[in-house]
Amino acid sequence: MATTKAAIQFHVSAEDQHRLQDLPWNTPLEEWAKEGVPLLLVRRGESRHPVIFVERQGQRYAIKETTPRMAEREIRNLQEIERRGIPTLSAVGSVVVSAPPIALDVPIIGGGRQYISGDRGYTVTRLAPRVVPHALLYRIRFTGRTKERLLSAVAVLMIELHEHGVYWGDPSLANVLIRIDGRSILGIMADAETTELFPGPVSAGLREQDLASFGESLAWQAEDLRQARGLPEDEQILDDDDYRYFLKRYRFLRREHRRVEEAGKANFSTMYQAQHFLRKINRWGYSLWGTTGKAIKHVTTVLPGWYQRRIYELLHISVPRNYANRFYDMILGRQNMMTLQEGHDVSLEEAAHDWYTRYHLPAVLLLRRILTSDQDIMQAYFQVMDHKWKMSKQAGHEVPLEEAVLDWSMQQAQTGELGEIDPALRVKWWHELEPAAQVLEPSLVESEDLEPLLSTAEKPLVRLDHPALEERLPRILERYKTTNEE
Repeated sequence: MATTKAAIQFHVSAEDQHRLQDLPWNTPLEEWAKEGVPLLLVRRGESRHPVIFVERQGQRYAIKETTPRMAEREIRNLQEIERRGIPTLSAVGSVVVSAPPIALDVPIIGGGRQYISGDRGYTVTRLAPRVVPHALLYRIRFTGRTKERLLSAVAVLMIELHEHGVYWGDPSLANVLIRIDGRSILGIMADAETTELFPGPVSAGLREQDLASFGESLAWQAEDLRQARGLPEDEQILDDDDYRYFLKRYRFLRREHRRVEEAGKANFSTMYQAQHFLRKINRWGYSLWGTTGKAIKHVTTVLPGWYQRRIYELLHISVPRNYANRFYDMILGRQNMMTLQEGHDVSLEEAAHDWYTRYHLPAVLLLRRILTSDQDIMQAYFQVMDHKWKMSKQAGHEVPLEEAVLDWSMQQAQTGELGEIDPALRVKWWHELEPAAQVLEPSLVESEDLEPLLSTAEKPLVRLDHPALEERLPRILERYKTTNEE
């Protein structure tokens, strides 16, 4: 619906307008904090437009300032792309604010000054939960495996767009949100200003334009990454080999899409066949089992369950018996390190509390964002801690925990396959009214499974919904960072 209030037009639902109408729309977005608007603490990547995140009556929104025409265009594009079953930002609507014309600072022509419209437009979308902030994504190690997984996720997204009639127009890593769900990586389209929509698959010429544009974007993004990391000019994180890999994946996936499309036409005539196929797509053969690093051993003979009871006495958390010895080893290792650093004996109680605050609590909350219900929590936990230790040893300094978790999850996850069915077709069949990214999200680890690993005061943290957890995590990680620097 479209209504006018004080030169402000809301093109959103009545419910969303009720939540949003009291915001200071007559003020540029960059000044909203000064106007007293409480902004959500959500880290994001670079954007050519101002973007903020707010919560209004329990709903979380991302708001981007642009021109009225581009705001309305992008919302229409996002709505249609989502209707076609492709993972993208979930559109709420647009807001248009009338403002006086702006005089151009150019020579006066014919005695008259030139003006441009001062009207502002805003795109309003749902805040996408659990995506990896670009600022963090581009800090991790760009190993060959990591780059392949990242580029494969973009290739899957681009194939889905092209096969379902969407010409991207501005493809780049900066315009893709990355979400990691246990063993899978999902690319989500984050900018639809320049897209063009067609009733059928995109033409070969437009496909090649998108592919070439993405190659050009990799070049400038590589330079940005090189400068950000202070690397010499002859050392690039992304290069022509990476682009050739992307092209190879795209062309493979295009052939795969044809095969899947034909199989779908032939095999999905009954509900039973569709359900059988959905079960197949959710089968994974990847094991998270791995080895852990060497731990300091407590040389003594103990009765069964002793480690488990001792950990509960120290931290009031319940570690499964078969993992309690390894967990206790980590506390002993922290005690040994603190004793060496501080030059005096550190009690086990003090070391346990320090370990819990600095490492354990943030690790459990970070894993809650990505682990699926079929994954072993403690296996993943110990693998992350071992991965962090190895990364820190290689870097020569302590690697932040969130970087280690992201790097580990990138190494574990797989992407780049369409599987037994076209994801967009799956979305359209089963969840007409739900966002594609939500439909394609696997079942994540249950809060009840994590609660025993946290002390009483922190148990409620794992029961937060994911948007609320996204907001709290930066504060917890900042506390972790601060204590590590003391």
